[in-house]
Amino acid sequence: MIKSLAVHGRAEDAIKIFHLMQKRGLKPNEHTYSCALFACGHGGLVEEGHEVFKAMKTHLNIIPKLEHYCSMIDLLCRNDQLEEAESLIKDMQVEPDIAIWGALLGGCRERGNLKLAESIISKAIELRSEESGVHVLLSNIHASMGQWSDALRARKLMEENRIWKKTGTSSII
Repeated sequence: MIKSLAVHGRAEDAIKIFHLMQKRGLKPNEHTYSCALFACGHGGLVEEGHEVFKAMKTHLNIIPKLEHYCSMIDLLCRNDQLEEAESLIKDMQVEPDIAIWGALLGGCRERGNLKLAESIISKAIELRSEESGVHVLLSNIHASMGQWSDALRARKLMEENRIWKKTGTSSII
């Protein structure tokens, strides 16, 4: 219910339900926290996101997993807190995966931080991920700034590493 409300633009209602659930004596689990953080990210609820993330660790001794970190990093990046997101990644107790780097790359797009974007791609290549999204996003960042040769270089890097963007399809039934 929490995630459904968030997906449909009702993040504040989602967080109200999360808190109501706790007031009624229900103990949230890892998935519930993941949904609450997702809601905060989609509603721009930075303070609430910090509270949820902190409560998860301090009150219930739940060790954050990749999806919790990813939601928190996405929340910070969507709200122009790129430096804090970087700091959170450095303090993570697990190794960042491609989703974490993709969330941070999204923040780079918003801020036009090409230096960090390039370093994220290096980390993505080190992971040997076949996820094309981060490479395409880097190319799009360069293109949006009119840096066409760099955009092309990002696409060539994909080819060199045999990372292919799957063509989108749709069907009408």
